[in-house]
Amino acid sequence: MAVLGGTSESRSLAQALSQQGIPWLVTVTTAGATGLYQDLPGQVIITRFSSASLGPFLREHGIRVVVDASHPFAQQISQLAIQVTAQLGIPYLRYERPPVELDPAVQVVPDWRGVLTDEVLLGRRVLLLVGVKALPLFLPWQERSQLWARVLPESVPQAVQAGIPAERVIGMRLPLSFEQEWQLWQQLSIEVAISKASGEAGGLRIKQAVAKTLGIPLWVIQRPPLDYPWCSEDLAEVVQECQRLLRDA
Repeated sequence: MAVLGGTSESRSLAQALSQQGIPWLVTVTTAGATGLYQDLPGQVIITRFSSASLGPFLREHGIRVVVDASHPFAQQISQLAIQVTAQLGIPYLRYERPPVELDPAVQVVPDWRGVLTDEVLLGRRVLLLVGVKALPLFLPWQERSQLWARVLPESVPQAVQAGIPAERVIGMRLPLSFEQEWQLWQQLSIEVAISKASGEAGGLRIKQAVAKTLGIPLWVIQRPPLDYPWCSEDLAEVVQECQRLLRDA
């Protein structure tokens, strides 16, 4: 079976599958993500799928079940996996990262348009906790506000290439403690923070605690809606369904 990975959820799933004696391979998009599985017995493959490559990959490796444990905002790969598995008649399962309950003080918006405004950004010191792919959206405000971006260490060059000055890109790997997050926000004198609804693994609980402590507005972009054919936030349920599908295949 194949796991679309690169997340802490995919690590937990791979570990649980190994404990049940279920062979697996996991795909990731960066070399840095391979470390999640370094002590586990499955195969890790670094690749980026397209509509032309995913189907042949699944056939080549004899995949009978696909579990999508990709990031909640990795909508493109999820949509592609749903489409290709349906075409090939391969069962698709979504292991969804549980959401974090948000404090009433958090400003929640349905998409990026809700934060790409003068009201949120103009003239302010802004910490972008949105991942490297979203950074180009904020470049029109580069001259009218002070933007800092925190990304994974391996994504720092990509953030600079996206237009964020190197001195304003912070490479840090999650999870961070409350003290580490608080210290960074204080050090930069942040006035606004923007995050995705990336769940516990994305540090959202810590972010909102720091924002509340410092009295700083935290804006959170909701997860993109996607109609998964099968979805669960329960690891045991996902493993059980994998066992059933593999047994019946």
